[in-house]
Amino acid sequence: MKVDGKVRFDLRRFLYVRTYASNGKGLDPRWFFRQIEQGDIQPEKIQRLDLIIEIRDFLEMRLISGLSLATVEGDVANLQLFFDFVDQLKREVSLDNLVDSYLEFCEHLFQKCNKKPPELNKATAFGYASRLSTMFGEILDIPKSVSLINRTRLKCPPVPKKAVGIGVDKQSLEDTYKMGSFLIDIADGITVDAVLGQLPLKIPVRNKLIKDNEIFISINKTRVVSEDAIYEPWDELTKAEKRSVIQIKKSRSPVKSIIGTKRGYFVTLRVTAEFLIFIAQSGMNVTTANGLKRSGFKYKPIEDKWHVRAFKNRRGGEVMFSIYQSYKPHLQKYLEFIGHFFPESDLLFPWCDMGGRLSSGGRVLYSSLRKLLVKHDIPWVQPRTLRNTRANWFLRRSGGDEALTAEMLQHVKETLRDKYERPSQQRAAGEITRFWHGRDPIKKGDMRASLISGQCSGDPLPMEDKPPSVVLPNCSNQSGCLWCKNMRDIDSMDYVWSLVSFRHLKMIEVAGITNRETVSADMVIERISEKIAWFGKGNDKRKEWVNEAEMRVSEGHYHPHWSGILEFLEG
Repeated sequence: MKVDGKVRFDLRRFLYVRTYASNGKGLDPRWFFRQIEQGDIQPEKIQRLDLIIEIRDFLEMRLISGLSLATVEGDVANLQLFFDFVDQLKREVSLDNLVDSYLEFCEHLFQKCNKKPPELNKATAFGYASRLSTMFGEILDIPKSVSLINRTRLKCPPVPKKAVGIGVDKQSLEDTYKMGSFLIDIADGITVDAVLGQLPLKIPVRNKLIKDNEIFISINKTRVVSEDAIYEPWDELTKAEKRSVIQIKKSRSPVKSIIGTKRGYFVTLRVTAEFLIFIAQSGMNVTTANGLKRSGFKYKPIEDKWHVRAFKNRRGGEVMFSIYQSYKPHLQKYLEFIGHFFPESDLLFPWCDMGGRLSSGGRVLYSSLRKLLVKHDIPWVQPRTLRNTRANWFLRRSGGDEALTAEMLQHVKETLRDKYERPSQQRAAGEITRFWHGRDPIKKGDMRASLISGQCSGDPLPMEDKPPSVVLPNCSNQSGCLWCKNMRDIDSMDYVWSLVSFRHLKMIEVAGITNRETVSADMVIERISEKIAWFGKGNDKRKEWVNEAEMRVSEGHYHPHWSGILEFLEG
């Protein structure tokens, strides 16, 4: 099976025992096939021919059904591992004993990933076996209910999920917004007239996103002359510089077609930008989006969105996704743009080669766009992260409605939990707060200021752990508030300042006691210190509150609630 003359797709290699270099690595396919063409090596495994033909038919069918070259390339790489294994054991493999050979290979993978230390990651081993199971199952007509992978000891390991902190969650949204804004400006700036017109291409970017709020993109990469030499007096240039300047000016002059020029780079930039925007808008799987046909869209307005139907190869039918109404005009402009340059292609996201011609390859390449992002200090958010961010943002905005979010992503709730949902400290904190607010015996409207600037119900009730020597809560003694069931702390700078000032007051009180056995004031100081320490171990904002409050008190700047008595005692 040959694809665009790429030898890595040539399955003849599996009729030979792989040749290895002196360093122990398998010989590169290009050199391997050169030896075959020169007749240096002859087929040794001709009994595999029927199997190789079946494999070829399977892979060609995958290409026809819309799968990308990258997917098929991964299948071929897995086959190489399989045949390397049977060749090393000097075993014969054919259609007749394919199942036994597969099971033996899987057992080999299982042993490698269960060694101490493991030689192979469990997820990687399962991935190898799973892809071969699909391929061999199709070839041997094995029903999916009794697939080959289920006959092995390899299991797909669960992926541990780490909770996303508030700072990380916020940063993720900020990075996504920043990159998204940049992509929209890129897409709006790369028009048909801009691509075919005078170069360099100038793209205005929204305010404060990048330096100077404008991007200059040129396809000229000559090092013979600098950019300034183009505008220098002609007589001052050398012959080599003059030739380069002529070449540069010619390449920058308007053209009628991108074919035969390097201007396909601009088209690739916009297609890549539009691809990422589409993923963020629709939440569609990357592989599915990459195979979409632009002539098959059917729009249906639903509230503030458009429901779009398109054909999905893997499903064997139509798939529906949603886009916001404001995105539809942008999408239609893109359809006009891509229709101008590639009228012969029906793909929504076609790709072109270096000469501006339509490429038959289906792999999405982000390298050009990523270089542009790095150059302008714009964060890169990969498509899978975009999709996860969208899912988790929607989950948070919908109040944790898994059913609604799963429907939006075209998945069941179990898939949403396993593959997309990320534990969020921010969402958990909100849920905990709502839980306790709903179950707090004190109604929010009944709260009033406590004696230590917190909040309370005005109904003193002692806690079980109150030390005997400390006064009972009575709404007249501040120390009693610290062991009152109906006193509530406040998450604010003012309250932390009050606590630090109150502790300073009790420390002055303790300093005047000559008997240094533990007294009730010591217990009060310890209790206040525990509260202050809790704030100090919190997020950055709470730490700043504690630092600021302690600095104020050390400078004699006390909380208004305590300033009168403290100034009297220190005066």
